[in-house]
Amino acid sequence: MPEKSSRPAQTRLTSEARRKQIAEAALRSLQNHGHSGLTARKVAAEAGLSLGHLTYHYKDMAEVLAAAFRLAADQVQQAGRRALIRPGGTPSERLDRFLRAGFSTDLMTPAHLRLRIDLWSAALTHSEIASIERALYDSHRDALERLLDHMAAGYAYERIPAVADLIMATLDGLWLDWLRRGDEQAVKNGLDGCVLFARLRLGGS
Repeated sequence: MPEKSSRPAQTRLTSEARRKQIAEAALRSLQNHGHSGLTARKVAAEAGLSLGHLTYHYKDMAEVLAAAFRLAADQVQQAGRRALIRPGGTPSERLDRFLRAGFSTDLMTPAHLRLRIDLWSAALTHSEIASIERALYDSHRDALERLLDHMAAGYAYERIPAVADLIMATLDGLWLDWLRRGDEQAVKNGLDGCVLFARLRLGGS
């Protein structure tokens, strides 16, 4: 009678689940090695799969990279959505809560911030990644402008786009500054300044 194998049977995943597994592994590889160090072999090793699985489920590494960045963008968007659905607070307090959601402990790690820089860099040469980056920006800005709309006095509605421009640029600068210097007080000062500027320009509470 043949001896039974002690190795646990592998669960057969659907194609969609396998693609997600590979994308998650690629995201971890990006955080560990950066965009320039990402290879199919490293992604396969991280996922515990053969290289053949990658070529079967993705046409090339550019598509794997796009899937990984899409997961990273979803994480950022989820943080903002959680802040938006929390009840209570004045319009400026809700704005403050939303802005700080993008600087939570799990998002302010060197690995995640390097991933953000890599996303900006990859968007310059990959059209699909550029569309992911643009969608992330547009989603964040749309939520921001809706919050500013609730803050604005009637005479100040036309100022909302300019206020949003300054806040979005400031957020990008604060992420870069944190990656370079790791100064928590500088981030706090910058976010406080965004809320104060919005209140002064829009006349809101």
